[in-house]
Amino acid sequence: VDFSDHTGQFRSACFEESLVSSFEQWAADATSVLLQVELDSPSPDEPPRITVRGARPLEDVKGSTRMRMTLEVHSLEAMTDLGLELNAAAAGDEPAEDEVIARLFLSEEETMLVRLGNTFKLDGDLAERLAAVEGLAKVELTSKRASSKLKLVA
Repeated sequence: VDFSDHTGQFRSACFEESLVSSFEQWAADATSVLLQVELDSPSPDEPPRITVRGARPLEDVKGSTRMRMTLEVHSLEAMTDLGLELNAAAAGDEPAEDEVIARLFLSEEETMLVRLGNTFKLDGDLAERLAAVEGLAKVELTSKRASSKLKLVA
């Protein structure tokens, strides 16, 4: 898995032999997964080392974890597309408690942070569709628990 942050890109390693076939299948199916990792940052001059200790498909985790999506909206057209997608994500008989927070770019100097609601059913597929919408940026799907962050790389 490749990771990145403001300092650059870095790779992770997985030494759990029992996960190899699962990772191959997940990659072939383009399945989003939750990784349990161990982070080691030896010095500020070296990139962090990440060791993957476990993984589960995001769909398996979804039932027990409330999700939060954050994104940037740079145009009115993108807001319209976002509204259509979120309307579909809010439809259905099952209670949904996932949250969407958007940073609206109102002008070059002015932004507004808006909580669009917490009655959505969010998943990796929705995040991927939104990441492809022109005018939407930095689409991230995370768990509401601060201790674990699930980030979609799109």
